[in-house]
Amino acid sequence: MFLTKLTDKSLVTNQDLAFNQRIGLPVEVYCSRQGTTLAFGKIEMYTDHFIYVSGRSYCRENHMFFGHPHLSA
Repeated sequence: MFLTKLTDKSLVTNQDLAFNQRIGLPVEVYCSRQGTTLAFGKIEMYTDHFIYVSGRSYCRENHMFFGHPHLSA
């Protein structure tokens, strides 16, 4: 199931993030080091290096983000 999530629900591009933010869809912030979900909520803001969810910043390089990719919309 995790492999399916990686291929079908990963948010990688700014276009994916903008789509989820514009529609107000929640995203999951996952830490592969800990193997746990750290946050689940709407994207408040994003930059080239960080994504802000639920009042906290998460490094795009160190975390995985799952939601609804723009291309499959």
